Amino acid sequence: MTYLNPNQRRFPRIRSEHAVMLRLLEGTREEALAKTGVVGLGGCMVVNAEPLPAGQLLELMVSVRGRVLRADGRVVYCNEREDGRWEAGIEFLRISDDDLRAIAALFEG
Repeated sequence: MTYLNPNQRRFPRIRSEHAVMLRLLEGTREEALAKTGVVGLGGCMVVNAEPLPAGQLLELMVSVRGRVLRADGRVVYCNEREDGRWEAGIEFLRISDDDLRAIAALFEG
């Protein structure tokens, strides 16, 4: 397990790939399948085929160890990768204590 920037972030983060369904909460309410690249207690980074505008509110449904975690979040940044896909940093705005504990368990192995 690789911990990322432990001294520079409010919350610890790790590289961790999980399937995620993104649903926009404004406008068209489109849905998209993506994959997490990094997960933390305060949010995650997802890799998506399309860009997500900074500030966009969305619902995330993340498959983690046989269960689906749900969170509402906000896109903090979105950067194009060399392979043409997009990396979006998403801050969790609302997540249940049970789902947060499931994310914390990823740090335990």
